[in-house]
Formats: sequence, structure tokens, C-alpha cells
Amino acid sequence: MNRTQVMLAIPGNWSSAEGVSEQISLHSEGYTMAGLLLLEDETGKAFTVEVVERDPALAEAMIHASSGGFTPKVAKGIARHTHVVYLIVDVNDLTDVAAARRAANAVLNAGGLGVMVESAGVAYSKDEWQESKEEDLALDYSLLTAITEEENAYMSWGMKAFGHADVAVPMTLDIEDAIHVIHSFNFHLISGGAMFGDGDHFAFEDGRAFTVEMGEDERTTIDNLLHNPFGLIYLVPQAAE
Repeated sequence: MNRTQVMLAIPGNWSSAEGVSEQISLHSEGYTMAGLLLLEDETGKAFTVEVVERDPALAEAMIHASSGGFTPKVAKGIARHTHVVYLIVDVNDLTDVAAARRAANAVLNAGGLGVMVESAGVAYSKDEWQESKEEDLALDYSLLTAITEEENAYMSWGMKAFGHADVAVPMTLDIEDAIHVIHSFNFHLISGGAMFGDGDHFAFEDGRAFTVEMGEDERTTIDNLLHNPFGLIYLVPQAAE
């Protein structure tokens, strides 16, 4: 797995940066905040944290990027947050991805209201993020990635969290089929399936096949948190024989 980082923004109602540390020590269930680090007591994993004051732009972005649509109560709470905890996780393997989700849970338990996945442009309420606390790769994938409908293609975002390129399929596919193809291809990669090169084929059991075209991620500038340094893969449907 390619080394990368995951950045999560977690707004909440805290009195100060020191108040964040105090609430984590009281309510996080196994974490300690020491300066700019959040430490997972059991594993010794360390996560970089930055606490900033209220950011109305973040609240607006989260409400817009909500995966399922925030309830009015959740939206109002996020809009009134006092501070934001930015959680930065160095990812070397899939255990670090799972650790990122656990660390976000800890901050939510300490007063966080929701999570913005900066690398995928998708946001969740506290309840959505914590719907399941089981260790599960499929759940990690579902939380850290998103699919959008662009002008000429359906595209995934956030695969850089797993050290892989994002994927695009043409608008000629209906949206349900496009989502299925993207999820199937992405999960094949993150679960240890064979890697692909330019011109290779990705096939389904029903006989449908796609040609893999490797490319750069030119959807955003390099300094944008959504930019995927591992590239963008185009899956081109092959004509049925």
C-alpha cells in the first residue's frame, strides 16, 4: 500500500483547545491528548491534531456534503460549533485506516458533532459515523470515499486514503450500474486483488468487461485536499462480442 494521509475535520462545542484535551481524557474511552498528538492508549498509535476556532465555511461545506442529508437539529448544531479538531493520520497500511475511524470516534465521544472527510468531500453526523464500531474494511471504505456525477463521467473520490487511484466510468452507464462498477473495482484493489496496468481488462462474472486506462488526477490542483496523487483510472466499457 502506498503511504498517504487521511485528514478528518470534526466540529464540536468546546470551551477552548484545552477543553478538547480535557473532554478527550474524560470521555474518549482509551485516548489521551498530549499537545499536538492524540494517543491511542492500547496500541500506542499517535495522530496529529490541530484545534482551531469556529469555522462557518466548514459548517456550510459539511451541510452541503452530507452523505444522507443532516436533520435540521444536526445541521443547526454543526452550524453553531465553537471549535474544530483536525485529525491527521499517517496511513501505511489498512490497520491505519481503521485506526483513523477509531480516533474520530474518540473525538466524537468527547463532544464532536460530525466528521468531514477532507480527502473525499463527504460529511457525516456523529450517529452516521458511529453506526457501527466493528472493525470492517467495507465500512472504512464506505466512510472514506464518495461517488459524484460530473459532466461526462461518474467518479470516485477519496481512494488516496487507501493508497490507490480514484476511478471514473462514462455517463453511458446508468447510475446504479456505474456505482456498482466503481465500488467493485475499488474494493477489489483495497482488499488485495490483482493490480492493473494501462490496457488491462477488468471483467465481471456476467461477461461484461472494461479496459483500464491509467491517467493523472486533473480534477483539482495538486494542493487541493481532494487531489489524488496516485491518479485517476478510466474504466472504458468493452463492446459485447
